[in-house]
Amino acid sequence: MQYFFYLSTFIFIGFQIIYTIIPLFASKVKPLNIDLSEKTISVLVPAYNEELTIKNCIDAMEGLNYSNYEVIIINDGSKDQTLDKLNELLDLTISDREADGKLTYAAIKGIYHSEKYDNIYVIDKFNGGKADSLNAGIDCANSDIVITLDADSMLEINSLKYVNQYFHDDKVIALGGTVKIVQGAEKKDGVILDKFTGKGIIKSQVISYIHGFYCRKLTQSAFNSIVVISGAFGAFYKSILVDVNGFRSTVGEDIDITLKIHEYIKANNLNKKLVYAPEAVCYTECPENITNFYKQRIRWQKAYVDCILIYWSKLSRKFSFGVSIFFAIDGFVLGTLTAFTTIFYLIQACFLGTNLSQVIILMSSVLLINALQIGVSLILCKKYGSNYSLRDYIRMFVFSQFELLTYRNLLLYMNIVGTFKYFDNDEGWGFVERKGVSSIS
Repeated sequence: MQYFFYLSTFIFIGFQIIYTIIPLFASKVKPLNIDLSEKTISVLVPAYNEELTIKNCIDAMEGLNYSNYEVIIINDGSKDQTLDKLNELLDLTISDREADGKLTYAAIKGIYHSEKYDNIYVIDKFNGGKADSLNAGIDCANSDIVITLDADSMLEINSLKYVNQYFHDDKVIALGGTVKIVQGAEKKDGVILDKFTGKGIIKSQVISYIHGFYCRKLTQSAFNSIVVISGAFGAFYKSILVDVNGFRSTVGEDIDITLKIHEYIKANNLNKKLVYAPEAVCYTECPENITNFYKQRIRWQKAYVDCILIYWSKLSRKFSFGVSIFFAIDGFVLGTLTAFTTIFYLIQACFLGTNLSQVIILMSSVLLINALQIGVSLILCKKYGSNYSLRDYIRMFVFSQFELLTYRNLLLYMNIVGTFKYFDNDEGWGFVERKGVSSIS
């Protein structure tokens, strides 16, 4: 166990150096090209018990700087008043649109069209889970490009313009945008102002999202090795989603679909890539208490374990070298196995009094690397248009050092619990309570 800890620590530091250096070279802001022809886009919004949040999502759609798009909201057998709320907001009437019948999903009760907004449709279906809902949306979409969006996500005004711009590169087959925390953000005179405020649990997630997207996603995109396109904001060619038989009903449908597309590219020897589009932004509501944060992160960890068990034996044969390395080593070994070895090593140091000097050296190294990496992610955050004040950037940097020793250690515990709880075989929505109070509209 101890030797494995030393080896994993060495690999961990190597990956963190990569995540610190590569983003500085890979970060090239794309100026918005407003003259590009608009590809057709369908925005899919699966909704289960979202009566409190769906209005914010719809309001954000209304002001988008794009004309050639439609919105399809999929009500997945909600038990609350989601469908009634949709009817109230959209004034629904029966539509003559029909599904293609190319994917499988729970039966559709009805397809409706908004009388208020000509480009918004609602699918009412029996409950089947998030992946099932997305498959229904894909089957009913009439566009070349499909965007998957959480019901509590709100698109920034130019997000679809940037998605369209990236897809004008013939090599791009799918992309993930930047997801920001909406708590603290507010729109003033048409400009979204980002603020570092709120509870510690919210601040921790703000730091985590900034680091995760501007360091990790940029690095993985540079190697065409993105492991997961976030379900909160991802874009795909519809034809590709159909070719890979859509989303699999699992707790981690976003990781799974990303890996299925990588597998499809390798199997068909395609010169295609999955990219991260940092300029395409959406805002999402994050959990505001430990209970909901715990449920969310347990679900994420269970999703990763699920895909590890399914794809591990295929990595060297059916995936590129880069995807295999980032998924198996960075994701599984460093993200899951080291949670167990770190706990073991710390217990040994604290209770047996051994390895204390090594613990101090390792902790100092981790603190230094974390400081450098957070510094880089904050620089890139500003470079890509976030308008936090200088005071907020300083506060974020200071808080990130505190967060490393508090909330980050909580994640170690959640990774361990999530790994064991995967075997509960619960593959439902993993519903996290949302308040729907914060909005950019």
